[in-house]
Amino acid sequence: MKENAAYDVAVSFTEQSRSAVGEVVEAIRQRGLTVLHGPDQTHEWWGHKDRGDLPAASVRFFLPFVSTVDDFGAAMLRAVKNGDEHVLPVLVGELAVPAELRHPHVSYLRFDPARPDLLTEALAARVEGAESAGAEQESVAEVVTGARRLTSSPAVPATFSRYAEQEATLRYLGDQLTAAMPGLERSGFVGTVHRGDSRISVRIEQAGDTVYALDIQRGGIGGDETVNFVVGRHQTDTGSVCSNGWARPVYSTETGTAVLELHDFSVLGRSTGEARVYRREDLFAALWQRVNTVVAAVVR
Repeated sequence: MKENAAYDVAVSFTEQSRSAVGEVVEAIRQRGLTVLHGPDQTHEWWGHKDRGDLPAASVRFFLPFVSTVDDFGAAMLRAVKNGDEHVLPVLVGELAVPAELRHPHVSYLRFDPARPDLLTEALAARVEGAESAGAEQESVAEVVTGARRLTSSPAVPATFSRYAEQEATLRYLGDQLTAAMPGLERSGFVGTVHRGDSRISVRIEQAGDTVYALDIQRGGIGGDETVNFVVGRHQTDTGSVCSNGWARPVYSTETGTAVLELHDFSVLGRSTGEARVYRREDLFAALWQRVNTVVAAVVR
């Protein structure tokens, strides 16, 4: 192989598919494509070589023939899911790509030993399409080592429920607000919390006048799984489009916990509408700080 040579495709395979892949490589070459293929360049070979020990060649596509989703095969499929356009897995037989590794908009090539011509023609079409689109070739060492560096993303647990988190958030905010209200009496205010099935009504008064009102509702403009915040006294029913902010329960794969994605339209006084992530405890702390800011303005 020449230094810095350019190829249409580079091939990787398992030991078990060595013979079949060799025949496919010959058919691909007869179709007019250039192929980087060595008899020892198995998945294990590609998977354990350092970057400097891999071929100094550029390729249009790196073709791993994937017959089982082992570590190497999973890394290649993960690269495709992450948008690497130079990795082009060839699925062997009836192998199915696991849901967590599948890219929803990618049509995977497949090798049927009974019809190798189908793979050859499909591959030629991919190469011609890439050339027509002006797609550049890439160092095969960069492609392979880059894919190997990818790690699997933590999955959202099957037991995660937005509605269960919504319920837990409403319960937590109700408990914390109820416990915090007596502390307002030191500043000459009276706070009450009414807890219904789908709404928590918070009212803060001084001498019978309402100085702050907040309704925390189940559902709203963000969807029925969200927690909606309405500031001020409104004649509205649950599910109203009126909103000063809403929070959607989401699962953070970074922390491995459920959090709340808050879109703040003024409930915390920011009026940006941009999403910020809060733990349940932090959201209450921010709400209570806002209450105290409003109360302090009345005192002055």
